[in-house]
Parts: sequence; structure tokens; C-alpha cells
Amino acid sequence: MSRREKTERQILLALEEQIRETGMGGVGINAIAKRAGVSKELIYRYFDGMPGLMLAWMREQDFWTRNPGLLLSDEASQRTPADLVLSMLRAQVEALAGNDTLREVRRWELIERNEVSAPLAERRERAARDFIDRIDGLSPGLDAPAVVSVMLAGVLYLTLRAKTESHFLGLPLREPEGWRRIDAALAHLVSGGFPEPLRSASLAELEAERKPSAAPDAER
Repeated sequence: MSRREKTERQILLALEEQIRETGMGGVGINAIAKRAGVSKELIYRYFDGMPGLMLAWMREQDFWTRNPGLLLSDEASQRTPADLVLSMLRAQVEALAGNDTLREVRRWELIERNEVSAPLAERRERAARDFIDRIDGLSPGLDAPAVVSVMLAGVLYLTLRAKTESHFLGLPLREPEGWRRIDAALAHLVSGGFPEPLRSASLAELEAERKPSAAPDAER
């Protein structure tokens, strides 16, 4: 790594340590600069302040920030929409369950909107919309944004709730058994809630079927 890359890594590690130690309430340019052993001016130069620093850190941590083009690859297009959604939900669980610092940031985003939290939420929303917009409308029997929102919100709530409560409706949130049951429930909801074409045909096939019907409108 170059000298700058090493310094950037040092600053990002300092940010993570600060979040872990104090929560987001203790995070600021001065505290991070002191912990990293650099000047705050350097953080502004490298990351353009706290919003840029948080985005750089989230780019490595958060599922949506790491995967902005989730459905752009040819490999993804050969999978069914139901499989893609279930994989996304499982990846969300994995990303949050194994990262205390990321969960702390997500909790903070839910209760506070400011110049730092707003860009994080907006970036995630754009990436998620890119994902869901390709699935929405493939079947008139599914309101994909509403259905996926409920499941995704449930995943987020349960992973965050595990910090303060060991159980939810008798479900052990701090034990592998509980998360195996949650995974099985997600699979059941996707299997039962998605119309058959979205469970059997690939995304590419379904999009190809939709394109001819859109052509007359385009010509007019």
C-alpha cells in the first residue's frame, strides 16, 4: 500500500474503534484524529469530513453499499427473482449479525438524521431501489417493494433487537438456533409469497417477456 492508503486505513480503523468504544454519540473528527494519530485537516483532505469518512467505512461494511450493482451481472440475471431476494435477505442477516459496529451505526441512523446519517441512508436507498425496481412489475400478483420491505425491516429489527433482548416472541436472538429458524421463515415467506413465475423463471427470461409489451408505448 502507498503511504496515503496506509494512513486512510489507519483512520478507518480508528473510526471503527471509536464507534465500538463510545457508540455514535462519541464519534467526531477530533476524537478520530486523536485516536488515529493524525491531524483533523488530514481527515478533511482525504475524506472531505465526517460524511465522506462514514461513507468510505460503510462501503466496506454495509451490504447495499458494497453491492450497488447487485442485479447487473449476467450471473444474477440467470437466477430467479425469488432466489435473488432470499439471497439478499440472508446476506443482510450475515452482514449485520457478525458486525457489532455496523449494527451500532444502523441503530443510530434509525433515530437521527443529520449531514452524516442522511447520505448513508440515501446511498442505501438508491442501491436497494435499483435492486427492487428490476423485480417490481414482473408479476401483477406481487407488490415487490411492499413485500420485500416488510421482510427486510424484520431482519433489521431482529438483528438490532438482539442487543437489548435475548428473545423475541420466544425466539432466541442470541443463539444459532434462533437464526436458523429465522432463515427457514424467510425461505417460507419467499416461497409462499412470490408467484410461481418468479420462483421458476430467471430474471432475464421474465424481463425478456416484459419488453415486447412495452414496445408500442415506446413507439407512440
